Amino acid sequence: MLLETINLTKIYKNKNTHIKALDNFTYTFESGNIYGIVGLNGAGKTTLIKTICGLLIPDSGNVYFDGNPLYPRGHKNLQLIGAILEGSRNIFWNFTPIQNVKYFSLLRGLNLKKSITKALSIFSEFDLNEKLNNPVRNLSQGMKQKIAIAISLLHDPVILLLDEPTLGLDPLAGNKMQNYILKFAKENKKIIIITSHQLSILENICDEIIFLKKGAIISSQRVDELKSSSKQTIYIIKTTKNDNLKKIYSIKHLFFNIEIKENCVEFKFNSKVVSLEKILQLLKNFDLSIIDIEKQKPSLEDVFLKEMGT
Repeated sequence: MLLETINLTKIYKNKNTHIKALDNFTYTFESGNIYGIVGLNGAGKTTLIKTICGLLIPDSGNVYFDGNPLYPRGHKNLQLIGAILEGSRNIFWNFTPIQNVKYFSLLRGLNLKKSITKALSIFSEFDLNEKLNNPVRNLSQGMKQKIAIAISLLHDPVILLLDEPTLGLDPLAGNKMQNYILKFAKENKKIIIITSHQLSILENICDEIIFLKKGAIISSQRVDELKSSSKQTIYIIKTTKNDNLKKIYSIKHLFFNIEIKENCVEFKFNSKVVSLEKILQLLKNFDLSIIDIEKQKPSLEDVFLKEMGT
């Protein structure tokens, strides 16, 4: 399966302004791969998800499923898609989890018995067995997300679109969700597209990352190549503490982060922005003694900050 977006453009209009949420977005998504879409708020991530799954009609461009266009009359292709929208909006909150399973199974013409068996298996994996007869509205945000995942998988979609899928999940549940998504993509040769502000999750499971800014792709690369090809070197320097710390904030623009801890101060910076030698000299000028210097490979967050120009 190939999912292609060709010159997708979407403009939100009102009386006074026109906002281009997607700007000629063109990309090819292949089976067996997980794609992460990252960008600042308002970059067009959710608009892209909604356009691919038919909830928004683009002003120009199209979406193709193995060469078959979605617009204007290709909506039968939507049966290939499973989707989770931010805020668990693909489930009914007044229904219980089991009622949601029954409703969406019948809506899609699925075998009800098989759907319930499949859903129960997913619910069990996500530790939801004790909540199956509770109205969804009474459950936590994390539980709603788990139910939304189960519903999106009932019909064994070829393409899975996930808009902030780990929203509200605790670290353990988030890890389970990551493993499940990874297994689903690789074992079943599915296309998975994820938007998330939790870059560490995308770094763990994605094959490719697409950087989106003002609706346009500014770069894209495989995750393994993204970090290895980066010319950045990240340093974390630990120093002693003294009364000059307030003064050092005058040069805070040179650092990713300055963190004051109980026994030391940590300075994180990019050697492409400022040299290690210069930082060492500046810290010496502030009478801060070096405790440790750690050299790191750049994380996806580091690359993201560079791409976004922050």
